[in-house]
Amino acid sequence: LQLINGAFFALLYLATGNLAVPIVAHALYDFYTFYKTHMVDVAGQMQYAQAQKDMPAFKDQRLEQRWINERGQDFVDGVKQTFYLMDTNRNGVLSRKELRVALFSYGINLSPQQSAQVAQEADLDNSGAIDLDEFLEFVGPTGSAGKAIRNTLFGPL
Repeated sequence: LQLINGAFFALLYLATGNLAVPIVAHALYDFYTFYKTHMVDVAGQMQYAQAQKDMPAFKDQRLEQRWINERGQDFVDGVKQTFYLMDTNRNGVLSRKELRVALFSYGINLSPQQSAQVAQEADLDNSGAIDLDEFLEFVGPTGSAGKAIRNTLFGPL
């Protein structure tokens, strides 16, 4: 994509002979990209996560109640919101790719092997995806995704 964009801007310069034309075109492209990425995609994902957080989504209500009793409603709501922020294709489950990309955005950079190990540990029913119940069970004992991942990779410290 970068190569195509660069060629397009070079052609604009060659066609017009005016350097201002590709500069303005590039500025407009950058503005559009920033707007779409930050204002549409990210804001839309945040709205989705907020809306889903308030919806009943657990398959096993006893599981949800157990973690509410153990860690509180705010913790369970936070786990739900985190899960739905990570669910970028909005299908209600986390793929290994979604998990890896989300963790990277949280500052946790996993290798493909580590990502597979974490996904395998969290995917309790071996379906190939992590649903909300599995995510809560994965995160619940440690209280955070970061600690759960660290424990999976390195054992309890």
